[in-house]
Amino acid sequence: MQRRTIILIIATAFVLTAGITMLALWPEKDTEPTPVPSPNIRNADTLIQVSYKEVDSIIMLPRNEPHFTLQLDHSEPEFTDIHLIAEDALFPGMQPVMLTIFSYATSMMYLTRIAEDADDEQLILFGFDAPVLNWRVNLLNGTSMEFAIGLRLAEGTGYYVRNIDSRDVYLLGNEAVSFLLMSIEDIYDLFFFPYPPSGDEYETWDLIEYLLLERPWDETIEFRRREDEEWFESPLGVSRYYMLQPILSECSDSILKSVLLEPVTNIIPEQVVSVRPPDLSVYGLDSPARLTISTSGWEGTLLIGNPGSEHRGWYVMIEGHDAVLLDPHGNYSFLGVNPAQLKSQMTWVHHIETVSSVVFELGEVTRTLRIDHPVSGSDDTIKGWLDDKEISDRNTRRLYASAMSILSSGDTDEPVPGSGPDYRLTMVFTNGRSQALELYNINDSQYLMVLDNQNLGVYTTRLQIQIHLLSRFEALDAGEDLQAR
Repeated sequence: MQRRTIILIIATAFVLTAGITMLALWPEKDTEPTPVPSPNIRNADTLIQVSYKEVDSIIMLPRNEPHFTLQLDHSEPEFTDIHLIAEDALFPGMQPVMLTIFSYATSMMYLTRIAEDADDEQLILFGFDAPVLNWRVNLLNGTSMEFAIGLRLAEGTGYYVRNIDSRDVYLLGNEAVSFLLMSIEDIYDLFFFPYPPSGDEYETWDLIEYLLLERPWDETIEFRRREDEEWFESPLGVSRYYMLQPILSECSDSILKSVLLEPVTNIIPEQVVSVRPPDLSVYGLDSPARLTISTSGWEGTLLIGNPGSEHRGWYVMIEGHDAVLLDPHGNYSFLGVNPAQLKSQMTWVHHIETVSSVVFELGEVTRTLRIDHPVSGSDDTIKGWLDDKEISDRNTRRLYASAMSILSSGDTDEPVPGSGPDYRLTMVFTNGRSQALELYNINDSQYLMVLDNQNLGVYTTRLQIQIHLLSRFEALDAGEDLQAR
């Protein structure tokens, strides 16, 4: 991250290369010193100066690195994006860095001319027999210009540069060359999850609004964050996040944060391993885990394969970009998370406004709470009936809250017994859908919890049932008001 920060700071603050005074004329060579031809020094020379409106693309051809293209997108008249393309594949690149490379590649003014009309021997002396970089500027009118960077001056004050169609040699400053010599890895936007703007009040993990973890070898986990209105208006003080798969359940926010949210926001694939890989199975990416994250205004999917060589990091790909990356430092233990770890004790939570009735089947006794909701916009309160007896708004709400207050007390590996449930609570929603919570006695004091035929892998206790259900009906039958719990 430090490298990226430095690059972005330089990129946003850069200025075009100013006039550079030549401090030395000796190229950096290991051979015996050879006199450089007498310079014909002339300042304020322009090697290239073209507008972005004239440029179609720039092809970068470093000597020891894969070549790549900066392709300008002229589809928007007021602003031009730059795309990073390598081996015909499109990659995410940092726009400020690519813009800086583009500026240096297409605007070289006020240069110092070192030699005019140099001969072959002189060009070799300047390093143009094996340049460290060639780049080609393709213009929209169909023409192109190609340039080369040769050796660096022994004193390190700059590099020799020329148009390959000319034998004139110039001196180019270190800052310009440092950007022109950037590799794909330097430009590649290697951060999967976007960091919040400076000064943002949220922690990075709290930006996540939705997460889907699809694992070929295990259950899919899906959850989303409640909107502020949902969270603050909830009468039950529920958690910030709730799970959609494999079960509909409240999340334990603190556990969710530590085992999943924080780790996924620290995924930093720092290395490009392969561009357009011919065989994804080498990296375990032929059948990857898929991690999809959404924030406000951004969504991305990361494909996760095997651990890297010698288990140093993990191989990953960003969906839509055909390159295998390596994250050498990320914590991927979240791939093995058990959904039961993320659950809160609250098994199911629904707002009373969405429910029309709750049926309590408690052994030999069946009780029904029916809820009539007022017309939208009116000042009327809800009306409730327990069986055929009308009960107050307060008792209706408190009995309804009891239906959702059967808390799980711990995890269990017990299977669902073959016999029917000992208790069943069925919630019928105003849209006609229903959902059932079933409790199966598995020992003297514990009941396995099954929600919509899914074994939650958790249990509740006889005490929970007595406190939250049976005692409440006893109070109502005795004509008492229910107390808040």
